Amino acid sequence: MSYIVAFVRFPSSQKEFPIQCFRTDLQVGEFVIVRISNGSLRCAEIMQLRYLNWTCRARIECKKSESYLDSSGNINLSRGYITTYGISTHEILIKSLKSSNWVPVKSKQRIYIVILAQANKSKIGYIFVRKNGIDLQIIPRDNTEEIYPYSRYESSLGEGKRVRHSLAHTTFNLFEGILRFSNSFVNNEDNLDRYFVPQGKRDKRAEGLQSQLENKKANNKVDLGGDYPSDMKYGYHWK
Repeated sequence: MSYIVAFVRFPSSQKEFPIQCFRTDLQVGEFVIVRISNGSLRCAEIMQLRYLNWTCRARIECKKSESYLDSSGNINLSRGYITTYGISTHEILIKSLKSSNWVPVKSKQRIYIVILAQANKSKIGYIFVRKNGIDLQIIPRDNTEEIYPYSRYESSLGEGKRVRHSLAHTTFNLFEGILRFSNSFVNNEDNLDRYFVPQGKRDKRAEGLQSQLENKKANNKVDLGGDYPSDMKYGYHWK
């Protein structure tokens, strides 16, 4: 599953194909090397970059500049090429949060990949990492209350301030946004309201695809691989 989805166009086609992207340094119009489902490498141009958290059969292997053609005209990857860059996966986000002293806590809820907790001067913060989203919660802190690794989450989900974010259809990199929340929380900022505005959508389907599905249901011909709108863009919030 890929949070960032690149829509690319191969030289032999006018159709855009969604593929996995694990780099945050790529831009629309850039040429990349794609590893398709049969393992072969092809060059393609990025037409769109979106935050969708989709499962795709192909992925971006590296930039075109990180590859070369051999004497037979086959694509080869240069030594030191990069497939993953920036805060682009759950695993990288969790590692970054742990390096900022967020510690894992236990919960009876099995829907979470991990729950991370930290206390600042006046509050206890929780970050609930799910496969399809990230939830935040802050509650008042007793001055004597401490958070210990792998202690049990004892709070109620209805306590304090809480928000539920979805990864699909965010207009900015939510993983990076969570790191900004972490920095604000650790620095004891009083007003964290901007981080508690729900982001994303539970429905992962691209705009226009839902009506397409509804129109085809009557004929039992649902096509998830159709053309996508050309105005899919991404932006940034929480700056």
